[in-house]
Amino acid sequence: MSVDRTGIQDVHALWLQTLDFLRCNAPQTWADMLCKEGVTFLMPPAVAALERAEDQAAALANAECRRLRKADLFYITREAAESVTDLTGIPCIAQIASIVPSPSGLLVWEEPPVCIERGVVLRAVSWGPSYDGGTWWSWWTDTAACVRAGIAVPSMLMVNGGLTFHEEVYAEPDFWPVQADDPAQPGHLRFRALLFTWMAISCGLLVYRESVTPSQDIRGHLRRTGVESRPVHRVIPASGGERPGLAQILRRQLQLDGTALEERPYPWPLPAALEPWHVYVPDLGHRLIVEIPFLEPRQTAVPTLGAGSRVGNLAFAPVRAVLRQGWQFHNGYVRSPLLYDPELGLLTDPDDDEF
Repeated sequence: MSVDRTGIQDVHALWLQTLDFLRCNAPQTWADMLCKEGVTFLMPPAVAALERAEDQAAALANAECRRLRKADLFYITREAAESVTDLTGIPCIAQIASIVPSPSGLLVWEEPPVCIERGVVLRAVSWGPSYDGGTWWSWWTDTAACVRAGIAVPSMLMVNGGLTFHEEVYAEPDFWPVQADDPAQPGHLRFRALLFTWMAISCGLLVYRESVTPSQDIRGHLRRTGVESRPVHRVIPASGGERPGLAQILRRQLQLDGTALEERPYPWPLPAALEPWHVYVPDLGHRLIVEIPFLEPRQTAVPTLGAGSRVGNLAFAPVRAVLRQGWQFHNGYVRSPLLYDPELGLLTDPDDDEF
């Protein structure tokens, strides 16, 4: 896919243009979309209860503006986006609220990884907390690309600025969108691109070492509009020794999701290859994160690992049981032929538990 690139120096301008659109043009534009074009919007219950479409549009624009005013700014380099695309063998097991890099944010891709249709690319995404503790995010397309594709008229560059509102998404607390995991779902590529970017940042696969502050002109506009100045973080892939391994990534996600893991070494010698997979869980003792190969179709070992259904057949297994039953590596994971019951969990000898 060949698309124009956005420089990190453009992010502040895109942010301010979008804020101006939300404050000045979005209420009327979105009211026209609701009334004249029959476009539907996701709405919080209090907004959906408003009788007039104009009031609904104004409430939606105000809420988006409040989120964007507080946004931390992230610039995803081409290399960072490519590294996320390559994360095919790593599950995301933490909930959304645990992996967002900031409570509210605006993320702009240097070279967007997703094309919707006719050359229109998703240039950015903004997000913030929803009314019930979940997460609300909005996709933004590249306005200039829309004009070139004939989807928008040139005057929309003046109305919308560099970003054009495309679609909003609402995720309930402790909810994971199925679109991120299932390639057959509509929107799979863009859901995966965003959520796995968040996961990669939270786990140290992507880092930012450099931030760009606003230019003098931008700072002046910020002062006039009462918006707090903030830098843009350049996000790049972690290098060499910084890059965490698969076991470290899973451990980090479990910790983000609230699983209590203590740094307690195993008291006996372990094969060096198993050491990264060792964890100490207060209620379970010394365990290894392993893959259970013998599950019935649609069974999942999730209750044993204690995370969401995306974990598949990963489980916390007693170290002694794994050493006795044997193990090998399969697609980067430790695999052990342990028995699993959907109601009872792992079937291991109680004497294998070590605290």
